[in-house]
Amino acid sequence: MYKHKAIQVLTKSVHKHGFLAAATAEENYGHVWSRDSAITAVALMLHEQTQLYPVIKQSILTLAYHQKANGLIPSNVGFNDKSEPNISYGTLVGRVDAQTWWIIQSCLYIKQTNDSDLADFLKPQIRKTLALLEAWEFNGRHLVYTPLGGNWADEYILSGYTFYDNLLRYMALNLCAQIWPEARSFKEKTKNIKEALLVNFTDYSTPNNYLIHERAKKVWKASKKPFFPCAFDAAQYLTKWDAAANGLALLLGFEHDGLFSHVSALLDDPKIGQIPAFWPPIFPSDSEWNLLQHQFNYHFKNEPYHFHNGGSWPVMTGVLCLGLAIRNQNDIQAKIKENYELFLAQQDEFLFSEYIALNSQQPGGKSELCFSASGYLFMAAERQQIKALFGI
Repeated sequence: MYKHKAIQVLTKSVHKHGFLAAATAEENYGHVWSRDSAITAVALMLHEQTQLYPVIKQSILTLAYHQKANGLIPSNVGFNDKSEPNISYGTLVGRVDAQTWWIIQSCLYIKQTNDSDLADFLKPQIRKTLALLEAWEFNGRHLVYTPLGGNWADEYILSGYTFYDNLLRYMALNLCAQIWPEARSFKEKTKNIKEALLVNFTDYSTPNNYLIHERAKKVWKASKKPFFPCAFDAAQYLTKWDAAANGLALLLGFEHDGLFSHVSALLDDPKIGQIPAFWPPIFPSDSEWNLLQHQFNYHFKNEPYHFHNGGSWPVMTGVLCLGLAIRNQNDIQAKIKENYELFLAQQDEFLFSEYIALNSQQPGGKSELCFSASGYLFMAAERQQIKALFGI
């Protein structure tokens, strides 16, 4: 029943130009988003919903048709009644993960369908986007630098060398190497990025020349956090819990002692019960509050326990579940899924709301969101489905 209701939301989000961000197309949720359409596509491919594959292809092409000459893929594209496009590459800043999610979606679709014509058409465009990502390293040391507001958590304090964005880039290049095995540059860059991720975000210390901020890493290691750091910049490591980054790390083979126990503790805490996207919340008494309270475009959403500031986003919980499934953490994955199913039935009435406010356990944000419906489908995916899709 739950899976059927999630797929219903995705089906209601179909548009002739691709998948919209939500079934109720209000504001810019009625646009084709690079990130949202990719996550929708991954959910559908995991569960082999082949009847919707043509819409996946249309999403890919809608974004590809509006790529800039330098390789920049739109954050989102909307259309008026005359099918005239309204293209956004990011309002305040560009979106780094719009680039990587578009590549991931494209490669996974080509893998699933063996669409060689699409592969030939997209290869030069994907190369341009990869070249743009390499330019965004700024220092040529294999990690992309994300500006404040430059990824899905666009109203949070996240910026710098973010683990999430760099893991997505690593995944994107890995998939490119699977689609075009003759392209040695894809394999070589994938190797370099993996080494940079290991040295800067885990306990690995070699090769030492890949380490960007030795002093800050020592401070982070001394904190003994039971999970991966979510970012670092020229000043310090940001050691907040990041559900999506930790899930992607598990999915892609990175190790961290204590991570599974940390996730279990969040689930077992009766005041939490769901997985927060970022944790702990930032309060007005915290030093980060001054930055957070000014980090928005239209109106402030990040009260403690809400939105990015300690809210639980089913989509990012779902990404975590993909990693847990790959690591055979079946009990934890099942508990996450069970807790979310109870919320869907009892509080959310199967509206697949944007996030859960963890202080009240009530739904928040937009409803009938592809993000959240896809998140549930991620939670429900089995290990073999995940391995087959990603080639892990």
